[in-house]
Amino acid sequence: MTERDAIYVQILHHGLLRIRYSAALGHLDHCTIESEHLHNVPSLIGETNEERHLYYFCQERTYYLDRIDRSLPGLDFTLRRYVELWTRLSQLNEANVA
Repeated sequence: MTERDAIYVQILHHGLLRIRYSAALGHLDHCTIESEHLHNVPSLIGETNEERHLYYFCQERTYYLDRIDRSLPGLDFTLRRYVELWTRLSQLNEANVA
């Protein structure tokens, strides 16, 4: 498994925990937003098309960030994990495009 693949696995892990937590609190709108964010991530594992990785990072990630309600309990924890992973993903994207 590549480092990029491992990052995607971690994004899925944190996102699925977020969905479970949000569902338990009755925040179903966030469950929808989170699942829309995650639904293409499994197909990025092992993907060799760099354009798909850039699309996730530039489009899907940005769309997710634009839609979330940052006041939800515990979301700050998930976002901190995502930011750590996205930072490394950005570095890998830059290295693979150059």
